[in-house]
Amino acid sequence: MKKVLSLFICLFSFILMKSQFTPTYTGKPIYEIITKRSGVTLGAIKVELFPNIAYYHTKNFDSLVSVHFYDTTAFHRAIPNFMIQGGDPNSRHGAISTWGFGQAGQPNVNAEFTVAKHLRGRLSAARSSNINSATSQFFICVANNPNLDGNYSVYGQVISGLNFADTIALCPKMANYTNTPIQKVEMFITRIGSNDSIPNVPILLSPSSGTTNVDTSTSIQLKWNPVNGAVFYHLDVSTDSNFVWDVIRSVNLTSLTYYLNNLNSSTQYFWRITANNGGRSSLSQVWNINTKTNGFNSNINSNTIVKQKIIIFPNPSNAIFSFYNLEKGNRILIYDLNGKTIKELNITEPSVNIDMTGKTKGNYIYKVFKSKTELKRGTLIVN
Repeated sequence: MKKVLSLFICLFSFILMKSQFTPTYTGKPIYEIITKRSGVTLGAIKVELFPNIAYYHTKNFDSLVSVHFYDTTAFHRAIPNFMIQGGDPNSRHGAISTWGFGQAGQPNVNAEFTVAKHLRGRLSAARSSNINSATSQFFICVANNPNLDGNYSVYGQVISGLNFADTIALCPKMANYTNTPIQKVEMFITRIGSNDSIPNVPILLSPSSGTTNVDTSTSIQLKWNPVNGAVFYHLDVSTDSNFVWDVIRSVNLTSLTYYLNNLNSSTQYFWRITANNGGRSSLSQVWNINTKTNGFNSNINSNTIVKQKIIIFPNPSNAIFSFYNLEKGNRILIYDLNGKTIKELNITEPSVNIDMTGKTKGNYIYKVFKSKTELKRGTLIVN
């Protein structure tokens, strides 16, 4: 009875400790993964995580490390030219047949799919067919795996010791479990610091700021220079030089170009770029282009032009955004930067408050429609 009670107290303490642990990040937290094969140290794999790209996966990993959850769990799946996977609590003492299946009751982490690519050295969350089923298991890519992009949550990368991941991937495997190393490879993970650096500011290349007579019937290519270590770039395009009103594009990209189309005639457009390597760069310069006058707007049918002037205030806001000058029948859609709809409202009054309490800080896209006509789009900034 005393043993059962003691076990219950330990389990309760672990759950309480995990639920109360709130990580703080001054940058990208760094961890050392000591790998041991049959008790003999192979080497240390150092990784840094991306709280600004996948906050909840970073938080989950950090909280598990804080209670030594990963210590003595195994890299139970090791595939050359693909990846190594580990972190299942079953791999401590459970039967090998249970490794990789996880344990009932482990808290799930919802998917944080982004444009971040599964390049060699990237760390990502393992999951089942349910996209929101990630728990403690993670994998490290030992090769580029583009087939995983957009389907698994990248939340870190190896900064040293990737050769030890290669060693694990290449080690001899069991006959009955073809991806499981014959000699158990254990991990011991410790948080050892943080990388507080941010990437350089991207330099805009073309078209030159102030370019005029841009043809609205074709796409115009925006270009910027590569930034060393950037995981992706963020582009904003707006008719407002302060990027508060009428933001028409707010997208994450892994390329160094973007084709801007469906522009209005006789309009000045402003654009800027930031780089993200797990930390965000400062804003680039703001450049502008000016579309030519066609005598009419070739991209908007005259029968669908609406004079409705919609105002959003305050923006940025900590939580509440008020939309004014709406009409009955309007519809508002709110998306995150991955295109996932998080709010949809059918309007019956001239104004409405949209509550973003509990949403992760950052940018969200809004669109306002009248029937099938888009009246306005822009960015809501949650502080």
